[in-house]
Amino acid sequence: MVSAQISAISEKLISCIKKNSLPQTILFHSPALSNIDALVLSLAPKLIKPKRFLDNEKFASLCSAGQFPDFINVVKGATGTIKIEEIHAVEDAIQYAPFESENRIVYFRDAAAMTVQSQNALLKKIEEPPQRTFFFLAVNKRNSILPTVLSRSVPIFVPGANTEAGFSELFDRFPFLADLVSELGSDIFTAEKNRLAYFCSSLDFNSITNINKIYAEITDTDLLSKELLGSVPADKAEYLKKMIIKMRLAIVAFCVMEKNPETARRITVFLSNQQYFSPDASVFFTI
Repeated sequence: MVSAQISAISEKLISCIKKNSLPQTILFHSPALSNIDALVLSLAPKLIKPKRFLDNEKFASLCSAGQFPDFINVVKGATGTIKIEEIHAVEDAIQYAPFESENRIVYFRDAAAMTVQSQNALLKKIEEPPQRTFFFLAVNKRNSILPTVLSRSVPIFVPGANTEAGFSELFDRFPFLADLVSELGSDIFTAEKNRLAYFCSSLDFNSITNINKIYAEITDTDLLSKELLGSVPADKAEYLKKMIIKMRLAIVAFCVMEKNPETARRITVFLSNQQYFSPDASVFFTI
């Protein structure tokens, strides 16, 4: 079953297909790879356009099982990796035109399993992709792929179930959250979301004391995961702190939108105007 948010992403991509403007290499990243599966299988008949009639359910079943010739599944082998031999097999398959369709999809269901050698081999194909061939890569985290491969892909965030519940509009209002959740991990996002929603629910936004409490809560680095920050270099830890604070600001803006729209407006304006985040955000909480 495809969720409402995944359906919305699918509709946008279908619109690109109709305009012949769909990128030939897309990196789908999501905390739930199954959601990417659902999205890709919903897109497949619109993009591939098989010449023989197949209802969507039958078509999706054939694609999922690797039994449709113009939907190539690339999956992990017995070693838990995607080796360079499997990339060579893809190269052999795509040197010819699609077998019985208008277009072809090559789908890496867990692209992070590719070895470095495999990714470098794939890079040569996506730099100059064959006509009528589209590469879809699925990963949990966007940065789990080599920067060279990422730079030649169009990244698209697909929400997981735990990022959708009760916050269906959050990613629409603050699109940058998709990349942050991908980098920081959905567990951190969910924990912060739940904590700040509870925290904001009991505050009086007409009180300067409480507004100062919100600012302190957002900028308090003691609340950050020691495992997250302790396992990375100091410069990376500082960057992650800023990203978490930026994420917290967006969550708070969403949580206070009804109670205190002016505070939400100030935060939103700040986030939309700043390319790089400065931790000194006290200006938004000045009455």
